[in-house]
Amino acid sequence: MLLGIVIVVFCVVVGSIELSSSYREYQTHIQAGGGEGNPMTVMDVVKWQVARLVGAAVIAGGLISGSMLMGLGWIGKTLEEVRDALEGELASTSAGNTEGPVRAGN
Repeated sequence: MLLGIVIVVFCVVVGSIELSSSYREYQTHIQAGGGEGNPMTVMDVVKWQVARLVGAAVIAGGLISGSMLMGLGWIGKTLEEVRDALEGELASTSAGNTEGPVRAGN
């Protein structure tokens, strides 16, 4: 479960940094050109759009994979508790049975 939490935090941080740095670069290009009326190149806009997609994909992928790992950890822990409970029941029923094992044909 801890691995899932680490993955979620790591991916959100990395995705946010990616978005922030690419947005800062995009705004720098806009301000360097003289404001909103400047002719931005198509590549500047494409770089910003791709950076938005990559940042969002990193964040979404981290949230999905981290959540799945946390869910699998929770399921595994629950199965361990069920196994331990069943072992306790089997031990208590076999302790109450003082007869030997029943064999076929006797």
